[in-house]
Amino acid sequence: MTTATAPPRTLHRTLSNGLRVRVLPLRSVSAVGIALHFGTGFRSDPPEFPGLAHLVEHLLFQGDGAAGHFTGIEALGGFCNASTRQDYTDYYTVVPSDHAEEMLALEARRVREPELTEAGLRTQIRVIEEEIGAKGRKPYGRFPWPALSPVLFRSYANAHDGFGDPAALSRATLEDCRGFLEEYCTASNAVLTVSGDIDPLRALDLAEAHFGTLPARPAPPRPHHWEPEPEGTVTGTAHDPLAARPGFALGYRTPDAAVDPAAHFGLALVAELLAGGPGALVPRRLAEVTGQALGVSARDGLFDLLDARDPDMWVLSAVHPADVERDVILDAVRGQVGRLAEHGPTDTELARARARRLAAFHRRTDQLAARTRAVGRGELLFGDGDLPATVHRGFTEATAEDVAAAARLLTREHRALLVLSPGEGGEH
Repeated sequence: MTTATAPPRTLHRTLSNGLRVRVLPLRSVSAVGIALHFGTGFRSDPPEFPGLAHLVEHLLFQGDGAAGHFTGIEALGGFCNASTRQDYTDYYTVVPSDHAEEMLALEARRVREPELTEAGLRTQIRVIEEEIGAKGRKPYGRFPWPALSPVLFRSYANAHDGFGDPAALSRATLEDCRGFLEEYCTASNAVLTVSGDIDPLRALDLAEAHFGTLPARPAPPRPHHWEPEPEGTVTGTAHDPLAARPGFALGYRTPDAAVDPAAHFGLALVAELLAGGPGALVPRRLAEVTGQALGVSARDGLFDLLDARDPDMWVLSAVHPADVERDVILDAVRGQVGRLAEHGPTDTELARARARRLAAFHRRTDQLAARTRAVGRGELLFGDGDLPATVHRGFTEATAEDVAAAARLLTREHRALLVLSPGEGGEH
């Protein structure tokens, strides 16, 4: 059993312009983390501009006015970054705690006065094109995402490549980008999180002082992207000219995390039991069957646990020698999932899986940026400003029956199978 203590709880305030502020005091660090989450991501991309959310993230983060922003943060001994996911975009910074007010002022100014220029737009389109090219130049760089999504899903919002289409983005104008910013990057569609070594009431007051003057505009309606599950197993194929071995990925639809978050802790524990570390069930079974040390990976969430609204997916993937038939691995997966669905894990297996997941969670959220971002995304996606505490409690309280119920979700044949074939010179 883990001896880790639950994370501290957050303080909440909503400003008059609709901005939700969450403060997580952590006296064990000498820094402050700041994260700004907007309720827009890949699924907000208009059909004519796949990747527009990603491009706007680049513009707000790396546009012409950002060079001084980066330099200033680095001069303070801090760092910053940004990301775009299915349903959110976040910008996050960590600085020494005595520079918290200065950093909040900088972040508010960047949102209030984005410096968008034609030169900056063209530069960032080239940067994104290079990012996409870099993934294509790396073996398995586009496996399983984004190749798996269009197999499991049918709607544009869920299935398209959120990294972007450079040809389409090259047609985007500054007005397109400004329109996207004005629609989605509003105070009422955002969460500001301040975490670390700062008096929480002072943090709330600083947020009010610097972000409270942002314009009050209506938040865009929250879209719903649910779609029916596939009928049976839907198979898709992908070819990777740089891959040395074949592979496959399975994708299963998961329950709506806003309605049934507990199911996701069971699904994450199933992933851990099947594929995580020494003694994982599928590699152990494959060793018995093939005499080879073969691995698989699995996770709940396309990118991370509780990282998207409905729909999301549970993913299992494998890269394997060509002389091991894919069906052998699929049979091992099916058998071990069936065993968990019928009998649940043993006490020892459950304790091991729970301890590994909690240890990984606490190692990650010991990093100030990760914990700050978790608070912000939990509030934005699910109205849960205490997501770190929720995750800790969810794994701690998960039972063998919770795991069995989650495994039963994976016994259904409503799933996607992506088959990856290697390039010439690889194993056949």
